[in-house]
Amino acid sequence: MTTSPPPRRRPGSRATNTPLVVALTAAVAVVALTAAVAVVALAPSSWVSRTAAPPSPPYPGPPRRSGTIDHIVFIIKENHSFDNYFGRFPGADGAATGRTSTGEVVPLQEAPDQTIPDIAHSADAAYAAYDGGRMDAFDRQANALVLGVAAAYTQMSPRDIPDYWAYARRFTLDDHFFSSVMGPTFPNHLVTIAGQNNGVVSNPQLSRGRWGCDSPPGAYVQTVAANGGRGAAFPCFDIPTLVDRLNQRRIGWRYYAPTSGQPGYIWSTFDAIRHVRDGPQWATNVLPWRRFEGDVARGRLAAVTWLVTDTAQSEHPPASTCLGEDTTVSEVNAVMRSRFWASTALFVTWDDYGGFYDHVAPPRRNPWGLGPRVPTLVISPYARRGAVDHTPYDFTSLLRFVERRFTLVPLSKRDARGPALAGSFDLRAPPAAPLILRPHACPLIPGVSINGNETGNRRANTVDLAGAPLIAAITGRAPTITLILRYRRRRVTVSLMASTRVLGRDGRLLDPRALRVGDVVLYRAGAPRTVQDESEATVTLIGRIVRAEPWRDALVVAVRGAIPRTQRRHVRAVAGLIVALNGRTTLVGGQGQRIDALNLSAGTYIYATGVLNVRARTLIDTTAIGVRHPRLPPAAATAHRRDGLLTLQRQSGDGAGTERGRSGDGAGRMTNATVLRQN
Repeated sequence: MTTSPPPRRRPGSRATNTPLVVALTAAVAVVALTAAVAVVALAPSSWVSRTAAPPSPPYPGPPRRSGTIDHIVFIIKENHSFDNYFGRFPGADGAATGRTSTGEVVPLQEAPDQTIPDIAHSADAAYAAYDGGRMDAFDRQANALVLGVAAAYTQMSPRDIPDYWAYARRFTLDDHFFSSVMGPTFPNHLVTIAGQNNGVVSNPQLSRGRWGCDSPPGAYVQTVAANGGRGAAFPCFDIPTLVDRLNQRRIGWRYYAPTSGQPGYIWSTFDAIRHVRDGPQWATNVLPWRRFEGDVARGRLAAVTWLVTDTAQSEHPPASTCLGEDTTVSEVNAVMRSRFWASTALFVTWDDYGGFYDHVAPPRRNPWGLGPRVPTLVISPYARRGAVDHTPYDFTSLLRFVERRFTLVPLSKRDARGPALAGSFDLRAPPAAPLILRPHACPLIPGVSINGNETGNRRANTVDLAGAPLIAAITGRAPTITLILRYRRRRVTVSLMASTRVLGRDGRLLDPRALRVGDVVLYRAGAPRTVQDESEATVTLIGRIVRAEPWRDALVVAVRGAIPRTQRRHVRAVAGLIVALNGRTTLVGGQGQRIDALNLSAGTYIYATGVLNVRARTLIDTTAIGVRHPRLPPAAATAHRRDGLLTLQRQSGDGAGTERGRSGDGAGRMTNATVLRQN
């Protein structure tokens, strides 16, 4: 979205509507709803600011009504679509292929642990991908296609996020849970606390890492009025929120989030609500996110809790999915090990689609949304066992769940009428035992910078490899290879032994013979001894042959990325790279037949699977090349599948060579591997 700053002034059965708590009588329900509508209709926009919040006693419990669910926890992660995480989950409405703007049906490749760079997911990008409900233009988002690799058309396998899949198998997975706003983080986070986005459709710009009332002068968000009028506003609002309703009933709440000075402070959403930010509860109820587990262990859990993490643990690309999952597991384990488990419902959800493909068109509910689907897990002793709830939900459903449980006046007609996630629960079944999971070891994780377009300084979100070692020389042959690393003006010798794990930037095992002089690497001498090449990853890229050079077993291929400037005009950045052939490269024609390298000529469009060295712009160890027809998708895709090329592209379940390499300190606390350590 091109903007100008404003004048000075972001398993498988359909659910049934099981009651959430002891049902209200019809008369009480009608009276409550009537009162809610009346209050909302009569209340001025500044109503909350003129109503003093009562003091919040330390962790008060809710009024006892059902004796079933007395604590509700919202764990809010960042930037993944449903198909990106659960597209292959049995019984869910998922997809393993996606349609592009050229009409092709392409397989969703296995996603890397860190997607680099971040895919555009602004309101304009989301509407472009939505394409009038066709959901076929995710490749038109900026950074969706980089050096021919379609990052937007990827998905995680059970091997990549085993614990999230374990929760889905044991508890409930909501497969029609939509983000509330067609766009990025900030407006969707507003909905999670206020049931509305107040017309906001963008992240705060020129904010210097502060998304709220403490933003610097000149910071602004883009807005869209109900009549379609566009505007801008300072990111500080006085709108009613769920905590105002909780305060009226003296029901305890806590919001755990990064604090000022931490990168993830941008996600501390009550910073944007003036009467909270400038009131006494900012100090007493908005707490550092790392306190959550300790508070639970000490017997302190509020009736309603929001929990967001710092950027490295958030799963916001380019942050590590593995580290984010491990963090969530640790937080869920804290509740499951406590006395609160028997009376708690946890909702693990993601704030927006992050630019990743999803095949289900969101329903249009209002001028701002709904947005693409996001994964949502319902974890509770009373969640339906191993179920997939197909009911359409969005973030207002989370608020409605709280309102129904504690008999609160709804914030608006939208949450008053919305489904309250009752289809994800079965209160008549015996309560489920906790599922204590162990965090998994992760790949080496470089420093993460989420300070690009997320904070309005126009730079891309990326990883920080400043000061990381470079390969200065390689000696020996596999299995005995020695690397000479240049690191901080000195040289370090690293011998690759049989026990040494060699990983690519995608976090998966890499053939040591793929290492190249000049590559940036991360290295850990401690167990498990690991070398991770941040210049290489196994990919499937899409491109057009510019020149075939069979005498040196190479193709010069033009690859591109779509950089949207408006919804209707796109500038294609074209780059050239080398695709190296070898004796193991499988060549497949457009009809699925085996072909010879001499059949590959200039102008031919291809898929190529191998190890991409992004520094040298060379695809090495190429395993498969298939001819493609950009505007004739079905035949080509079917033929490739018959020949096995798509299986080669996904490589999601065969042998050790496709296993995600993970490493850690054994306690779920991941080490930052940008610093070389010699033991």
